[in-house]
Amino acid sequence: VNEHLGWAHTVNYCDRTDIFQLEMNPENNDQYKFDGEWIDLEKKTIKLHIKGLPIGINRIVYWSKYGATMKNDQGVFSIRLGANMRIGALQQWYEMNKAKNFTEFYTALRKQELSMFNIMYADKYDTIFYINNALMPVRDSSLQYKWKQTVTGNTSKTLWTQFRPITALPQYINPKSGFLFNTNHSSFLATAKEDNLQPTAFAKTDGWETYHLNRSARVLELMPQKELLSYENLKKLKFDRQYPKDFYFTYNIDSIYKIDPNAYPAIKTVLVHFQQWNRQGYTDSKGAAVFLLIYEYLKKALNGEASRRITISELVTALSKAKDYMFQYFQRDDITLGDLQKLVRGDKELPLWGLPDQLSPQWTEKQKNGVLKSIGGDGYIMFVRFAKNELPKIETVNMYGASAVEGNKHFDDQVNMYMNQQTKKMTLDKQEVLRTALRVYHPEE
Repeated sequence: VNEHLGWAHTVNYCDRTDIFQLEMNPENNDQYKFDGEWIDLEKKTIKLHIKGLPIGINRIVYWSKYGATMKNDQGVFSIRLGANMRIGALQQWYEMNKAKNFTEFYTALRKQELSMFNIMYADKYDTIFYINNALMPVRDSSLQYKWKQTVTGNTSKTLWTQFRPITALPQYINPKSGFLFNTNHSSFLATAKEDNLQPTAFAKTDGWETYHLNRSARVLELMPQKELLSYENLKKLKFDRQYPKDFYFTYNIDSIYKIDPNAYPAIKTVLVHFQQWNRQGYTDSKGAAVFLLIYEYLKKALNGEASRRITISELVTALSKAKDYMFQYFQRDDITLGDLQKLVRGDKELPLWGLPDQLSPQWTEKQKNGVLKSIGGDGYIMFVRFAKNELPKIETVNMYGASAVEGNKHFDDQVNMYMNQQTKKMTLDKQEVLRTALRVYHPEE
């Protein structure tokens, strides 16, 4: 955020990258076929320096007309994406940060040096804007290829050389609804239903996202229909810990509600906790603890299988695994989410709310004592309000602290603030910064 405007990125997942399988010369594995001719792979030896090793390691790297190339047991593949073709991202970010209004901001976007990222924008002139930004290849739509899969790499017909202009990407400016949002979900679900863009207006070969996530569906549940969204309710929305009415996960687990607890006495306690769960991620919730263990088990057990409904048999196994985990590490099967999930920072270990893909989310990894430590989700949170003739009002909180150095006083000094959903005031007023500074210094002093 600067004095005039603010913007944010979220990760997008449109199809901006292609992988090509090269047709290799059976008599020379360094040659590939392209438009009927055998072409030599570009080949170079590089030296990699690895931390902890005193000497460099030589590796051979390859390049084809399609881009960076690798050889493995399945064949020879080239990857083609805008990030390997443009190098001006830092300059574009700089110009976005220095923009004073939407015209200057959009002029910076026209450089098209960023290969990815949704961009959400607002300014003091009440302009709001959102674009699903990508260096999107212009592919030959007449070719019957599934571009999200491996593509034939032996013809100039599949070798795209241009990107779509920025005006051809999904984007909104000042929709009638008065709001825009993104939680890594579809840009066709970015505002009120009547203001949303239609997927049919964009090429299928671009692979634009079309799906809801739990977070996006929950935002729309919380968005007022008639009155304005107040600032205080916006803050409450950010820290919301309720899943939407319907789950939006890759794997549908609704079959769990069809299981008769009396038919499975060994897992009755954990099953009942789940079936009675209100789908909230609070630390005192027993159902949330069961859900999180099921989630972690299925994530590993299914290992990237296609989206589908989980069978009752699979869910019984998952519930049994959840119960076993509880007894192994906690000696009972009625633990709460706060028993299981912790915010760990140095020697601090605090019961932590939030579940995967909630608006106040947590993603975890297992510790030696069975505790699931948060490793992602909430991080740096910033709320900004713009006024016409004054600097923006800014509030922030960091889940941990401003320093990554253990022992520094700012390593964990915001933990308690975050746990209480509190924020601190920030300012762009240089004189106020200098007046209230604890220390004024130059780098390396």
